[in-house]
Amino acid sequence: MILQENKHDFDVAILGNGLSGSLLATILGKLGVSVVLIDGEQHPRFAVGESTIPHTSLLISLLAEKYDLPELNDLVDTKGLATRVCSTCGIKRHFGYVYHRPGQTYDRTEGLQFGTAAREENHWFRQDTDAYLHNLAIHYGAVPRQKTRVTGIEIDKSGVKLQTSAGEEIRARFIVDGTGYRSILAERFGLRENPTRLKHHSRTLFTHMVDVPPFDDANNPLPISYHNGTLHHCFERGWFWVIPFNNIPLSTNPIISVGLTIDPRRYPKPQMAAEQEFNEFLERYPSVAEQFKDGKAVRPWVSTGRLQYSSKNTTGYRYCLMSHASGFVDPLFSRGMFNTVEIIDALLNPLLEALKTDNFDEEAFRPIDVQQQLILDYNDNLVNCSFISWDDFDLWNAWLRVFGLGTFLAEFHLMNGMSDYSRTGDPSYLKGPIKNPIFCEFEDPDYKEFFKTAVETAEAVEARTLDAKEAAKRIFDLADSYAFPVPIRKDALVRARWVKEEAELTENGLGRVRRGFRWALTTPHTRDLVNSAQTFFRWCAHQPDPHLLASNGSKPATLAEPRDVAGVSR
Repeated sequence: MILQENKHDFDVAILGNGLSGSLLATILGKLGVSVVLIDGEQHPRFAVGESTIPHTSLLISLLAEKYDLPELNDLVDTKGLATRVCSTCGIKRHFGYVYHRPGQTYDRTEGLQFGTAAREENHWFRQDTDAYLHNLAIHYGAVPRQKTRVTGIEIDKSGVKLQTSAGEEIRARFIVDGTGYRSILAERFGLRENPTRLKHHSRTLFTHMVDVPPFDDANNPLPISYHNGTLHHCFERGWFWVIPFNNIPLSTNPIISVGLTIDPRRYPKPQMAAEQEFNEFLERYPSVAEQFKDGKAVRPWVSTGRLQYSSKNTTGYRYCLMSHASGFVDPLFSRGMFNTVEIIDALLNPLLEALKTDNFDEEAFRPIDVQQQLILDYNDNLVNCSFISWDDFDLWNAWLRVFGLGTFLAEFHLMNGMSDYSRTGDPSYLKGPIKNPIFCEFEDPDYKEFFKTAVETAEAVEARTLDAKEAAKRIFDLADSYAFPVPIRKDALVRARWVKEEAELTENGLGRVRRGFRWALTTPHTRDLVNSAQTFFRWCAHQPDPHLLASNGSKPATLAEPRDVAGVSR
């Protein structure tokens, strides 16, 4: 047996053994770096941040390839996840958004689905996926210190010294804080911005439940059950989330993750139990209440104050605050895990170089701080304008296109770079071409200006200098005039496992896909943005969703499915 408790000197100390800390420790351990993984709690334990997006899965698969860690691929493959990690996770085939008004049954023409990919994303039951990563990190050499609180920290030219609640002194050459709001490094060095610069305001209530059925499958006009995705019930200045772990036959887990996120300026925190407040919000929205009428919480409710926080600096001499230790906005759009994996990927090269040369100059880590601050500000604008847009469905429909244009195009560019890297082994393909992005080096080169103009338009609604309907029209007009390419390549789709090599996907078919995708993202007449050959063909014909035509008395045309785009359908 390898003795671990007697070891006190390490290359890297990581605070927090959740997703971010354990994933970083796994990679460093595989590379031969000595790592101690410290946490005040132990696994398994409850965590939120449960919904993956294609960007998250693409980057995890990239880390698996770069660092020869095939075990990471099991986290992003539905079958591998269920058979080799845990049988407690669900699938995610779309972002589902249903719009609600107080006291009214929801209008079925005001639901939207944005497909995640031509393959499933996942709903991670975090207590099990985090434990898997933690145990994997230990397998590759990380030394665990669970149930261990850090009581003191010193950083100087000789390195990092940590005092623990067990009276132990741990020494390291570099420290990474992967905890969260109560970051030890942020507190020790006074790094928090107070007040935060972030515009957005939200607080949240959440728990896990059983006996929450799928949402209104009988009346859903869209192609996929809302139960097979991450469901958002949106209303003025707030949203409910519904994340099922029981929506796949391979799952043995009956639990649904549920939460309510609201603007405390519109809905101040009352003096009542979280469960009672949640129930009072249900009573305002009859269609949501119907879904939850038999729901039962299986763990204590959590009710927070304002969620938003930020840091003046996220890197310094011999330290890095990673992802949620550096700042946080809101769980909307499921960007937290993507941002975590993105920062791990960015941190690895400068950290490995510093360990090799024993030079921990702050400037080498400055780009990490720039990237984290950039991501935080982008998420802040993205979510803040979403909350603004929920005053009016048309504006919300328009704002979702702003999100989609940023996310989908960046994912396609990243997929192309990953395919080129896999084909050539040249790491330069993994460096995006955009030098001054709004959120990502792989974003479309004109997206930054488009996004800024869209933000100004939405914020004018909040300032009451612009009508919501007019703002929606301006954003759609702006999107229509935005000359963005849709950079879809078959080799990249195959590399990402979105299609099979033998798929009947010709260059002519890809042209259809590109033209159709562009129209769907820039018109108010689509609610179904889920990948299938039939939807791509309908988009190419500039034909609205059939249920939208039916709602105004028009009869949808019958369209044959083209064979040359069949490879992108499920």
